[in-house]
Amino acid sequence: MAASLSIAAVRSRQICLGLFLVSFVSYLLFSHLVPITDPVESNYVLTAKEMVKSGDWISPQIYGHVWFDKPIFFYWLTALAFKWFGVSDLAARLAPALFAGLGVVLIYWFLNKTSSQAVALLSALVMGTSLEYVLLAKFVITDMVLFVFNSAALVFFYLGYTKVEGFKRWYLLMYASMALAVLTKGPVGLLLPGFVMAIFIAVQRNWAELRKMSIPTGLVLFVVIAFPWYIVMYYVHGSEFIDTFLGVHNYLRATVSEHPKDNVFYYYLVVFLLSMLPWAPLALKAMVATWKDQSLRKSPLWLFSFIWMGVYFIFYSLMATKYLTYTFPTLFPLAMLTGNYLEQSLIQDKKNTIIYWVAIPMIVSTLAYIVAIQSYLENLWIVVASLMLIIVFVWREIKEQRPKYILELLCIYQVAVYMMLSFFILPAMADTRSEKELAQDLLNYSDSHLGLYEFYSTSAVYYSGKTAVKLTSSEPVVSPQTELSWSSKYTMPTESLVNFVTNSKKNSIVIIVPEQKRKQFLEEIKNSNPQLLKTTDRFSYYHFGD
Repeated sequence: MAASLSIAAVRSRQICLGLFLVSFVSYLLFSHLVPITDPVESNYVLTAKEMVKSGDWISPQIYGHVWFDKPIFFYWLTALAFKWFGVSDLAARLAPALFAGLGVVLIYWFLNKTSSQAVALLSALVMGTSLEYVLLAKFVITDMVLFVFNSAALVFFYLGYTKVEGFKRWYLLMYASMALAVLTKGPVGLLLPGFVMAIFIAVQRNWAELRKMSIPTGLVLFVVIAFPWYIVMYYVHGSEFIDTFLGVHNYLRATVSEHPKDNVFYYYLVVFLLSMLPWAPLALKAMVATWKDQSLRKSPLWLFSFIWMGVYFIFYSLMATKYLTYTFPTLFPLAMLTGNYLEQSLIQDKKNTIIYWVAIPMIVSTLAYIVAIQSYLENLWIVVASLMLIIVFVWREIKEQRPKYILELLCIYQVAVYMMLSFFILPAMADTRSEKELAQDLLNYSDSHLGLYEFYSTSAVYYSGKTAVKLTSSEPVVSPQTELSWSSKYTMPTESLVNFVTNSKKNSIVIIVPEQKRKQFLEEIKNSNPQLLKTTDRFSYYHFGD
């Protein structure tokens, strides 16, 4: 008996290692082709680059100014990648791919302990091939790292609660995971997992469990991991850190919408349908089927999954500011429910479920991708022809096969689709939101005082290493008279166009103007006799001075 358990443990570790390596390599593949984009990715990479350059690993900086946008952990990860492997697009995308691989392993490992190996593998497959997961495994933003730490905290809580192989160590790991989540994103790293745990304990009416959760020891562990950086930042920067980090980036985000047009009640319903592609229809069916099944609904694991989803969905729906990635943590429990339903469908040999709820959504999703990408590729017909051939081949193959074989083929198909998107589409789409080419012009005119009229590109600064000034219209801008303002988010050097031209300490000035702003620029500066240096399809370059 002991020997068989030992063999099973070794096999499980081998599967975990295999899942990690395959996932990590797949997510990182072709990442070197994807340039850093504005406006979000470029802020993270420029901050990490300045961290390495300055040697200051405590206070994040951007444009040479302290930057209170996010806590330190993600900057550390990206800066370490730059320090070890050099500053490059591939190194910048290393941390998200690494944590995406860990996330796939985490859901497999957890369900292998609490459900079955089949459910574990299917859930890992669903989560790891969902559209949002694949994209965030490549994007240089904090969400994938936060996802893993939040998920780990809730996973370790459940293992401790259900006494899987003891419980004290799981609870301690839970506190450590929440501390790292707080170091990655801020208070939500503690607040939301805490809400899920509290509601689950309340629904189970098991308040006695609180005495077993090693709360005093856990709080000490949490404080030791999470608090030192915050304490040092407050000691160095004082109330400015509190006002900007907690005030603007947490309180203001929750109470004042940064993007009012997104304030619609169905926002996160649409996000769910897109983020879970191509599994969204099956996930909906799985949720309904699980809820209708009284035995499953009362199961602690599936009840925990519903509470997990509900807390994150409701919390972010109530927040004033909405972002596409806020409800990303719900993907973990959604994948669990979907994987369990998928396993039951295979056991019951439900071929129609696989065809109508998996195969057809996959094919429709592919066709939707083709429609969405048509403006990004010149040789679109190559991608379309390849995808259509794959679709025809898959459809012919699945008609006479058993459900398990159909699912295996569909999964290979989905991976192939994502590989094509990663190689052909993502680089082309990223090019439209990156100013890597503009960076070369900043280098070419580096001897001049550089200005960017009515726009700013952090990616151009990142690639060139040259900081330009954002130029605004000379008309005064009236800001709301409030203590907290979204304008405090932006720390790039900013100046009015007139002041920039008249007060420059350099004899040579170069201003880069977007084509749609050129008429406005020339009207505003008509008395200064600017010299047109060159024009591209997007920008005009004007020179002032000697």
